[in-house]
Formats: sequence, C-alpha cells, structure tokens
Amino acid sequence: MEKTLLLTSGRCAWGECFACGWGRLIGPPPSMHRLKNILDEKFREFKKEKITGLKVFSSGSFLDDKQFPAAIRRYLVKKCIEHGIRKLTVESRPEFVTPERLADFSGINLTVAIGLEVADNELLKKYHKGFTIEDYIKAAEILHAEGCKLRTYLMVGLPFVENHAATVKKSVEFARKHSDSIVLINTFPHSAAPIFDMWISGKWKPLDRKQFNDIVRNYPDCEIEFDNFAFVPKFHKEKQEFIKGATEKQLLHPHFEVWQDYFVRFYDPPDGLDIALFIPCAFRKPYRNSRLHRAIFSMLEKMKIFRRLHVIVISSPGVIPYEFSNHYPFTSYDWPEWEETPEIKKRYIEVVQRRIENYLKAHGRHYKKIYSYLKPDSESYAALCNACKSLGIDIVNCLSDETYEKIKGEKNPLALKEALDDMKHVLEKG
Repeated sequence: MEKTLLLTSGRCAWGECFACGWGRLIGPPPSMHRLKNILDEKFREFKKEKITGLKVFSSGSFLDDKQFPAAIRRYLVKKCIEHGIRKLTVESRPEFVTPERLADFSGINLTVAIGLEVADNELLKKYHKGFTIEDYIKAAEILHAEGCKLRTYLMVGLPFVENHAATVKKSVEFARKHSDSIVLINTFPHSAAPIFDMWISGKWKPLDRKQFNDIVRNYPDCEIEFDNFAFVPKFHKEKQEFIKGATEKQLLHPHFEVWQDYFVRFYDPPDGLDIALFIPCAFRKPYRNSRLHRAIFSMLEKMKIFRRLHVIVISSPGVIPYEFSNHYPFTSYDWPEWEETPEIKKRYIEVVQRRIENYLKAHGRHYKKIYSYLKPDSESYAALCNACKSLGIDIVNCLSDETYEKIKGEKNPLALKEALDDMKHVLEKG
C-alpha cells in the first residue's frame, strides 16, 4: 500500500511558474520541531496499516534546505525505515538535485519527482519555469548516478500551444529517455497563478475529460491524472466584484461565462438527484435567505420527492445548480428588472436559453423528469421553454395559468400559498 503525505513548510524557492498556484502558497516558517511533530503524528497513524511506499507533496522542493532542513529529510528516512517503508517519493526543482542532498536518503529507494511540464525551452521560458531542459537532464543524470529514480510531470493543455497532441508527443518522447516514470496531468487554472487571469479573459480554456483522453490514450506507459485537484472556479477576494446592472455587459460578464463553462464541461450533477426543478433567483443573496426560497424549500422539504430533486436556479448568470448558490459570483450580483429595455429582455432570453441548452445537452440524460416553478410570463421561463423545445425535452410547469392569473399582481407571487400548493400538487402527482 502507498500513502500520500502533504507537508507544508515555507514556500517554493522559485514561485513564479505561470500555471502553478501551489508554488505561490506560503506555509509556516521552516521548523524542525514542528515538522518532526507532524511526522511523528502521521507515522503513528501509519502504524495501523501495512505501508510499503510514501509520497511527500510539499508545494515546492523537498530538497531545498531553506524549505526543508537536511535534518528533517534524514528524520523522514529514519521513520520510513522504522515502519518498513522502503519506497519514498519527494518533489523538487532540478537545481536542488545534488549528490550531497541525495545522501540524506541513504537506506531507502528514492524517487524524485520533477515538474518539467513541457520539453521545449521556448515554452518553458513563457511559463517562467526558471530552468531549461538541460537543467532537467543534469538532474536526471545525478539521480541515476546516485541510484535514485526520476518521476516526470508533464502538463497537457497548456497555454501558448498550437498543437497539444504534437507537443505532448514531443515531451513524452523526450521524458522517456530520462525518466523512470511519467505522469500526464491536465492543466487547470489555479486561482493564485497568472493562468487564472488568462482563463477569465477567454484567451485559454482547460481541456475537458474527452479532449484530454483523446490526447493521452496513446501513452499506456504513462500515468494519467485528469483531475489532480478538486477544480472549481475560485476567485480570490481581490478579483471579486459586485456585478450590478441589466445590460449586455453584466449578462455576458466573464465571471458568469467561466462558471457556465464549468457547469457544462467539468461538473456532474449529484448522484441520486434525478429530477430537475428549475426555480427563479431572488434579490436577497444567498438565495436561501430570501422569502421566496425559504417558502419554496419549506414546502419541498416536507415532500417525499425532495430526496430526488436537483434544484437549479435560472438567472442572469445562467444556470446555477443550487449546491453552488453560496459561491461567488452568485452571492454578489443584482439584475435590476426595472432597468431592462425591450432589447435587453430579448438578449436575456437568447443568452440564458443558450446556457440552458448547453447545460441540458451535457446533463439532460441525468434527469428522468424536468419541472419548472417560474412565472409563466418571465424571460427566464421563456428561455427555459425555448431551450427544452429546441432539444426535444419535455418540461412540466408546476404553476397553472389559472392560479398565476389570480396572484400575478401580488408582491412575490411565487411565495404565496396558492402557487406553492400548485407546485406541491404537480410534484406529488409525478
């Protein structure tokens, strides 16, 4: 059995790679006492299992004395040997690979993982890697001369690449000459890295699973990692804004666009929630704090069907699965309906219809039935109906025209008992 250990200390000595957010993280100051205590605690946990291999991830270089003192490297090796762990993998930049540092790992089978990313010096320069393929080769030669192994990380789908398949082929062929193992990793936009801004601006997009698999399936000798971290669009506070207005600018805001791309290409609806219910947004954010959504969920939570319902909001950002309703930017926007012009209402229907269509093309088969609880005269309802008609999908409206005619002049009509009773009746009927 192999275990993974996340060990933070200081920060990466370089910290400027274009696509890496890990290297920009600043951990606690290097401390022999703190690191020793962490290792002692982890190895007490390891006692319960028969572990033969250990991988240490450190958001930097485990061979960098300023990030991890030599004494802690030797202590880790000592603990591994005591617990019968014979294989150890650590990460490092090539400049820290020296015979002197490798000597700290005497008595254990060591593999050093290096993030080469791509075997092209021009691209390495664009990515601000701070080393060349010649530096990588030198590190490989030292490792093998000292009886150690080299594990190479290559990135798939990087920016500035015209032909991803050809670039990966070139990099794999190069890495095979020097590596004992190769990992092909999909490139995702880390929020702390410059690549994130490139993604937001629309100048680059990560490959989806199919695009990635089409490239890497030709390399059975390589390990494949499509999602090596839990990718969700995450905007640091300094990048967040309050998106207010009812114009084309707000409707097509880049922060909305990347989320819609995420929902279509990287998101999977929750298992077991096989009935979709589309509902409107609310002025108060998060939505669950609004009178309307409190009323809707107060009714739904009493119903047997609730355990199968996937509630999805339709609003100016597009399609918003409810489990993301507490995420930015869905907590930080306002679409003032009184500012809408006839032209923007038309554009709203067009844009939101496209977003709904894209979502249902990707996930429509997940749902056994689709319901709507929207105002029949709203642009959101028109967009949903148009999208379902275009895709040949049946949709069941939970609010009768008769009931809506009676209450449409009231404030917040969908929160009224008459409307909620309609929704309950339709959902219970199935």
